[in-house]
Amino acid sequence: MRMIPVVITVVAGAALVHAGDAVHVSPDDVGPESIVYWQGEYVGTIEVDGGEQVLAAQVVARRNDNYELVLYRGGLPGHGWDPESGMERMTAKLSEGRLVFEDGQGHEYEVVNGAIVLSHEERGTLGKLSRTFRTSPTLGLDAPEEAVVLFDGTHVDKWREGATRTEDGLLEQGARTVDEYGDIFLHVEYMLEFWDSGARTNSGVYIQDRYEVQILDSFGHSPGRSEDGALYRARAPDVNVTLPPYHWQTFDILFRAPRFDDDGEKIENVRISVIHNGVLVHDNVELKGGTGWGGRKKEVPREHLYLQRHRGPGVFRNVWLIEDPDGWPEAVKSLVAD
Repeated sequence: MRMIPVVITVVAGAALVHAGDAVHVSPDDVGPESIVYWQGEYVGTIEVDGGEQVLAAQVVARRNDNYELVLYRGGLPGHGWDPESGMERMTAKLSEGRLVFEDGQGHEYEVVNGAIVLSHEERGTLGKLSRTFRTSPTLGLDAPEEAVVLFDGTHVDKWREGATRTEDGLLEQGARTVDEYGDIFLHVEYMLEFWDSGARTNSGVYIQDRYEVQILDSFGHSPGRSEDGALYRARAPDVNVTLPPYHWQTFDILFRAPRFDDDGEKIENVRISVIHNGVLVHDNVELKGGTGWGGRKKEVPREHLYLQRHRGPGVFRNVWLIEDPDGWPEAVKSLVAD
């Protein structure tokens, strides 16, 4: 994959990413006036009655200097957290350079110096959660010799007229492939910016222009049929493993196209599996038709791939596929745990 220096500009409190090779934008790259400085993931050990407990947290930016704290017992989603244990949420507003969350039971969670310090009004300090930066194990995955490289940062020849390559070698939303495809394994890397508006940055990977794997700034949200990693409006991901904005993220998708008989009648439905940021979130799911507005189209054996332009700023890189794959590529199986 082509390596391009990272250049970051802070505008109106948000970091705008103009580069291709950064894994994520960190607080070291920006100042406290940036959303990036506060938003992120944290893990540590805290004191509880009877011993210690692993606690993880996500600090999620909302609008106008408002933030939400989401707590997970045992670890982060996809990495130690048991969804049946539930989650806790609380809100706070950045005030005079401090971000402090209170749970109404005497606990305070203050974000300070790259950590969250947990204290109790009577018991004092109970522990500290250190900031962590998760990286998808398939980020930067090299395309094998048999792959069709759709985008490597150098040109947009595999995409129809109107596809745009940025000066930094990234692919903008709204690109549709020149060629049509049937069964594929697809690798896609994407980065979303924080959009300080009433909506969230929104895109999607449309396979055969009908079956959407949703892209959305869903950091800190519960899984849903319209959230990041969903088969749009058809099925929620098993777990929401969305990373914060300004992190590169990955989809590894195994897609089996619908089957038709000699008369053109469909005899087998689509099958799709999705690994999101290294975690299997859809396992051989059957789709009876297209998702969302894609469901209005008649299904076909082969069709174009479309990286949706919907709303908000987002970019892609390292996009490639393997036609007629025999299951997951070995490189993916070796990197992704069961």
